[in-house]
Amino acid sequence: MRKSLIIVIISFIIAVLFIKQFVNAPIFDDPKEKLDFVIKEKQNDRLDLIYLEILTKDSLDIDNHYGFITNHFLINPSNRVINEKSILDNYWNYIDSPESQINDIGFYSLGLISSMKKDYNNALIHFTQVSNEKLKYLNNSLGIDYQEIGDFSNAEKHYYKAIEANGNMEGAYSNLINLYTSQQRYNDLNTLLKDRNARKYFPSQTKRYIYLSKFNFYRYFEAVFSHTYQNQSLIGFLGALLVMLAWLFYLRKIDIYEPEKWKHILMIFVLGAIFSEFTFLLSDLNSMFTGFTLNGNVLNDLFYCIIGIGVIEELVKILPVIIILKYTKAINEPVDYLIYGSISALGFAFSENLLYFNSYGPQIIIGRALTAVVFHMFLTSLAAYGLMLKKYKSSKGLFSDFLMYFLLAAIIHGLYDFWLINQTVSQFRLLSIVILIFCLSFFNTLISNSLSNSDFYDENIHLNKRKLQNYLVYTLSFVLMFQYLAISFKFGHEEGWISLKSSLISGGYLIIFISANLGTISIKHRKWKPLQIKLPKFSLKLEHDPMDVVNEEFEIHSISKNRDLKKIFPNKGKILKQVMVSNNPDWYLFELENKKEIIDFCGSHVLIKAKDASKPIKNSTKTEVAVFVFLSEDKIEAKEKLREDFLFKGWATIK
Repeated sequence: MRKSLIIVIISFIIAVLFIKQFVNAPIFDDPKEKLDFVIKEKQNDRLDLIYLEILTKDSLDIDNHYGFITNHFLINPSNRVINEKSILDNYWNYIDSPESQINDIGFYSLGLISSMKKDYNNALIHFTQVSNEKLKYLNNSLGIDYQEIGDFSNAEKHYYKAIEANGNMEGAYSNLINLYTSQQRYNDLNTLLKDRNARKYFPSQTKRYIYLSKFNFYRYFEAVFSHTYQNQSLIGFLGALLVMLAWLFYLRKIDIYEPEKWKHILMIFVLGAIFSEFTFLLSDLNSMFTGFTLNGNVLNDLFYCIIGIGVIEELVKILPVIIILKYTKAINEPVDYLIYGSISALGFAFSENLLYFNSYGPQIIIGRALTAVVFHMFLTSLAAYGLMLKKYKSSKGLFSDFLMYFLLAAIIHGLYDFWLINQTVSQFRLLSIVILIFCLSFFNTLISNSLSNSDFYDENIHLNKRKLQNYLVYTLSFVLMFQYLAISFKFGHEEGWISLKSSLISGGYLIIFISANLGTISIKHRKWKPLQIKLPKFSLKLEHDPMDVVNEEFEIHSISKNRDLKKIFPNKGKILKQVMVSNNPDWYLFELENKKEIIDFCGSHVLIKAKDASKPIKNSTKTEVAVFVFLSEDKIEAKEKLREDFLFKGWATIK
């Protein structure tokens, strides 16, 4: 394991050196090109200085002043690089200008600053002193202020004035829609939705609500799917795909006894992605008929997170598993319930990641891979575990098994989201990570129990923990590497390095923690571990497992000057299995790659055993072994092997 971490560290060092040497930040000849780029890539904390640069060159464009002010107040105060007093002083100078255009920009900008600070009455005083009533943004800003002070008639009038003047169409339409929604004027919303110019500014949720209230399911699902899949970036799509594949092949690696067919894997993944869209339908129905939604109240939000989020999302993720279970014969061993549950969750998470990566950019790829995605997999597996227990363990009925585990998954899901969503308890959001950490330990137990009770159990098939841990370390590190490269090539090496340092602090340890817990699956035939709260593993350290070398290839060289050994060595080959010889389990059956025709003994297989019991055979480590030969081929597959059935021929090294 130490070797895998060294390889990962060296890989990152090489990547960072390469990026620093050959990748620079994009260069723009025109500040407006830089502005458009930064806005498109959602780097809003970089906008202040860019707008300031533009304003020094073009101070008469109202777009620049509007963008500068609105962005400044959207930035967290601790991250603002420009003093607010200097901004105010600048615009007070504008209103002293004898030129009407500059004067109007000054009054409008002072009004906008007051509005952003929620001083709406003072904002109206400044706005009404603007002489050009068709100044872009003016009527929309007046509408916002009138709406905030409760003068809805004047607000609506000014929104329409903004639309008629073709000024800030997006803001005017969006605010008019918001006004109608807050007043529950659904007929006006429906009329507005028929207007092609207005339709593109409708929030997805509002659009869905109107279509659903009119039972227009075609338009409803068109809005749902377009919300997820329209305007996707290539990096966002590749990031979502990479995260999905990383976890999919992990699931393939633990499915050791009877691997699933790819057609069934693709089927459950597609169903998971499609059913994820039904989350919107169930949430909208809940909101429409019960009015139950988040409102900031601690108790209300806790129950909403459990019922309105947990129950709904776990339901849409488990339904594809039930469909596969009912209409195919693909699920035929305990671990299949977890495999199909996890892949259904991957379909759900893939669609969800497309939304997140499109909204927030590549900066959150590794965070989603290490938290939300694996958490979705666990929760759906937990619900599927209840279905599995009903068939493979003594059951008290559907309610005590599936329903109990389904509700447990929904409650855990709700508790995880609650600390992240409710602002009152946001200082305790670390509890969500604590929940995730213990869930990974539970996930280990679910997988262990399902594999231990497989009908296809074979003592000769071994789950190599070292390889499994290495896989997780390598692939999850590669996801982090992808995020670093994507940010570096898009924004330059400095931005990539800042992102990498931030991700390494939290993501680096999570990679080790996940690998330690999901890479150490213990299989004990017909044993059921209890699901109990226990301290998870915090280290990658593994005890030696003699089965880890099974199915591994080695080179073997003779040490002893024995003529018979020289007939078959040096050679390559594979350890086929661990065997018991005279009640001693420390022997291995070794198949030679270059088989020899030898009269006195079998030249295709040998038995080997570590010379020193304290230095067992390991991967990538040279070990001295005793070599025994078979006198006849029938002894190779004999179930009972005795020491006297083989001849000791000498010593060799294996690596």
